[in-house]
Amino acid sequence: MGLQDLIVTPIYLLLLYALAYWIRPKVTNLDTRKYFIPGLTVKFVGAIALGLVYQFYYEGGDTMNYYNWGANIVWEAFLDSPTKAVSLILAGRDYPNDAFDYASRIIFFGDLPSYSIVRVAGLLAIFTLNSYYAISVCFAVISFSGTWALFYALDKYSPSIGKWTALAVLFIPSVFFWGSGILKDTLTFASLGFFIYSLLEIVKWKRVALLNFIILLGTTYLLYHIKIYIALSLIPGAVLFIYIFYFSQAVKSTVMRILLTPILIVGVLYSMYFAALKLGEDNRKYSLDSMVETARVSAEWLYYVSQVEGGSGYSLGDDDFTPAGLLRKFVPGVWVSLFRPYLWEVRNPVMLLTAIESLILFGFFVFAFFKVGVISFFGEIFRDPLISFFFVFTVVFCFAIGVSTFNFGSLARYRIPVMPLFAYSIFFIYFKRKRVLR
Repeated sequence: MGLQDLIVTPIYLLLLYALAYWIRPKVTNLDTRKYFIPGLTVKFVGAIALGLVYQFYYEGGDTMNYYNWGANIVWEAFLDSPTKAVSLILAGRDYPNDAFDYASRIIFFGDLPSYSIVRVAGLLAIFTLNSYYAISVCFAVISFSGTWALFYALDKYSPSIGKWTALAVLFIPSVFFWGSGILKDTLTFASLGFFIYSLLEIVKWKRVALLNFIILLGTTYLLYHIKIYIALSLIPGAVLFIYIFYFSQAVKSTVMRILLTPILIVGVLYSMYFAALKLGEDNRKYSLDSMVETARVSAEWLYYVSQVEGGSGYSLGDDDFTPAGLLRKFVPGVWVSLFRPYLWEVRNPVMLLTAIESLILFGFFVFAFFKVGVISFFGEIFRDPLISFFFVFTVVFCFAIGVSTFNFGSLARYRIPVMPLFAYSIFFIYFKRKRVLR
């Protein structure tokens, strides 16, 4: 933390809070108003805490690399010549001729998903005098904008459980910690929030404005560009949501909807399998074989590093990444993503917080599952199109990260897109069965 952080960051916090109080009446109602500033505040806390943990506990890491070997170099280029900084921000895969000396020092150059973070952080560095923590709170605002859009959409969908929706979307600690600072996860989580908001606006509320379509397509592109596995996990559930929504209007019988919905889910997943095959034909990098091999290599590397540096790794049994092997890992992969590490698997303070959060989430899930009843619980999943969407996304996404991470530290970060949606789904099902929803 440098002198510019101590001077610039408080100024930015004051300006951003002033902006928040000005905009709050435009994006809240009497019921949601009370959550706006606290929701923004925990994002600021998360962004600053992330920086402090990486700076003083880990003594380096992704967020510091994006700053030291990305934004900081853009700032140096700006001091040399503003046009060089612009060239770096707008650069593609090829080194810009006028800023080659600077571009060659950026370790993320050529890695377009990672370089997306450098672009945003570098642009913000110019306006924050290259203060890491000022850049971080600006990232927090980006994250909060998407988070609030998600909260707004879900609160509109189920207004009678507003405080539980706020808890699920705004106040899960791991989400506002890992999803607020200078990381890919911040931009992808914000994109996810806007994606769901625009999808609900178009499909549920019939607001087919051009802006909603632009948001939907733009966020899909960002997710695909920055973290393709989020987009690939999201699309099956989104397609299913659209299909079931109109299907439920056409088929009035509740029994028939419950019976036919699982068939629709299987059909959508089967269609997405062939879509993935087609994607692989167009781009070998994203073929199923390549993605499975990437998952295997990533899992082995992360597990090795975790064992060497502190023992935060986990195993799902054998190292078989064939289709049969992956099928055996399906349930354990989903389970580890949602409900582990267990308390006895904790190896460091960060893992302890993750374990406590996982235990609380598991407690909510078990309570709702048995209180509602097995048949009614799954009946609500198949009956409500939005919950069907979130359920499919949860299962597909958790399996994908569970079988490819093998490190609890990384998993805590990777799983944040699914945490609010899974928690909201639990609350929705429980309170709907309790006849609280209107």
